[in-house]
Amino acid sequence: MNLSALYTPPVAVGHRWERLLGLAGLWILLTSQLHAADSNRLTLVSPHPQEVKAEFGEGFQRWHEARYGTKVTMDWRDLGGSSEIQRFVESEFRAKTNGIGIDIFFGGGPEPFLALADKQWLQPWPGGQKALLGIPAKAAATDVYDEEFRWFGAALSSFGILQNNRVQKQLGLPHVERWEDLAHTNCFRWVGAGDPRSSGSMNNMYEAFLQAFGWNRGWHLLTEIAGNVRQFDRISTTTAKDTSLGQVAYSFAIDYFAFIQIAAVGKNHLEFTLPKDFTAISPDGIAILKGAPHTQTAERFLEFVLGETGQQLWFLPRGHPDGPHRFSIERLSIRPEFYDRYRGVSPIEINPFQLQQTYRYDSRLARKRRDIVRSLFGSILIDVHPELQKAWGTMIARGIPATDRDDFGMPPITEQEALQLAANDAWIKNAEYRTRTKLQWQVNALKKYRRLAQSR
Repeated sequence: MNLSALYTPPVAVGHRWERLLGLAGLWILLTSQLHAADSNRLTLVSPHPQEVKAEFGEGFQRWHEARYGTKVTMDWRDLGGSSEIQRFVESEFRAKTNGIGIDIFFGGGPEPFLALADKQWLQPWPGGQKALLGIPAKAAATDVYDEEFRWFGAALSSFGILQNNRVQKQLGLPHVERWEDLAHTNCFRWVGAGDPRSSGSMNNMYEAFLQAFGWNRGWHLLTEIAGNVRQFDRISTTTAKDTSLGQVAYSFAIDYFAFIQIAAVGKNHLEFTLPKDFTAISPDGIAILKGAPHTQTAERFLEFVLGETGQQLWFLPRGHPDGPHRFSIERLSIRPEFYDRYRGVSPIEINPFQLQQTYRYDSRLARKRRDIVRSLFGSILIDVHPELQKAWGTMIARGIPATDRDDFGMPPITEQEALQLAANDAWIKNAEYRTRTKLQWQVNALKKYRRLAQSR
């Protein structure tokens, strides 16, 4: 095979991640072409940690060999978080519209899957309707799967606060029960959070604030919490680990990452709290990509993940005969009957199908403004975090004057302006325009925080 003939030089771009994705795309293209004839191979991109990949990879291999008599080679590709994977997949499909040599996108919130479905880059699975028997269309008013069977919730995630009770007791810090409590002045520099530009789960959490509290109140609250944040982590798993290690006393956390840390250090030291002001439930997606080179094996993988055997890996403890063999995963199942069947057996105590709340996460609204929200968050809260934190500390020392507080948390654009910008061709297609806009947000934020830090 002439491998050089498979390579089309990437268009020159200014962003480092685009250059890296171009190299990653070449690597994936070459190896996928080499393995295209291997029908018992499955190529997956996933933001899941190695524990999940190991359990579902090995579990599927056992299931497939028992059912079909053949082994499957699992080819996992690590491209970072779900946001980074989405950018890579979109970049590849723009160059190769009939397929990019990858079978499965496994993991992450609903927005990437909605975006890829709208662009016709997900492959519908006709067998999905049969596989979904016993799985409701919604959980806590949130869609569990796509009605056209293009993407599916492989598990459910709840977003909450992981707390280190030991650190709180030693330092006299408050135990929190609401998201708003993370803005309390006693929490200064003791909160952990992640960067939504690289973590889709963190983007979902921050978007949930904007929907639950409203645009202006949501940004005010996020800005004050950012003042209490020790640092913004690129990978959301790091945030939960920092809480376990006592680097922070509170952190934004997906239930799964929280449960891993609780299992490691014990319930006496760590606690996962579903805040009383609102609880966000989100499906953790899975889909077959358009032009998947191993469609039959990909469909079988979806059948395994959505079926009882795969769902048991999420829900049951390590060591249970039907549970994971090597790693405890602990995720919310999409099958409601599991919560009664395995009560007292599973470590999962949250039943998302019984949550009663008026708040509903609008995934389509989130997708429309996803790039605006994460860009705005990065420009005014993360890239200028030292100045933001200094201003917040100064305001705390002055008793947080009401006028300063209003100024501190006011976003630079309205909700309507954000939606208009998200639909603007200049934002969508012009990298220079995007960079200039984000830089202007950053410069204005810097001026504001420095002014507030100097106020008397």
